[in-house]
Amino acid sequence: MTGRGRPGPFDLPQPGGRAPAPQPLRLVQDFVNTLDAEHGIDLLAEDAAGWLHAKGLGGGGPVRPAELARLVRVREALRALLLAHTPGGGPAGEAAEVLSAAAGPLRWRIDADGAVHPEAASAPGSRAVAAVLLGAVHRAQASGDWPRLKACPGPRCGWAFYDRSHGARSTWCSMDVCGARAKMRRYRAPR
Repeated sequence: MTGRGRPGPFDLPQPGGRAPAPQPLRLVQDFVNTLDAEHGIDLLAEDAAGWLHAKGLGGGGPVRPAELARLVRVREALRALLLAHTPGGGPAGEAAEVLSAAAGPLRWRIDADGAVHPEAASAPGSRAVAAVLLGAVHRAQASGDWPRLKACPGPRCGWAFYDRSHGARSTWCSMDVCGARAKMRRYRAPR
């Protein structure tokens, strides 16, 4: 959403009518959701520079193919971490290695109210984006919100959603779509 509450050109609707994650985790959710696998939409592939600029992560200059490839690796590594938060999700060891390498060594700054932020200005391109995203993850870990950001395990989905359910037990981005498909697959499976 843009600042006034209206959808921006790079905002995709949340499935199942879910509310988006609170800030700063919303930025991580939006970044992971630049790929809408079910509908074949990849906002990074279509206009990475525009998306980064709209989200305050870049100056709007062109994104070179190597930088785009690094951004896609960061996105998919974050998705793997979010799948690990989902019931039945597996470990995300390789994803952690990708993210550690993507951000490189981070410097931190503390602002006047005591908030800790990654020093993204010291890192170029995709490293700066990874630093900002990992800073948001760090703040969400401290607040306890991080485990509630999950990725849908649906085979054609992977959508990042924020689980506001009691006990954070949701599995699917939308029970009406991905959850229903999973139930149908189990029903149709040979007995």
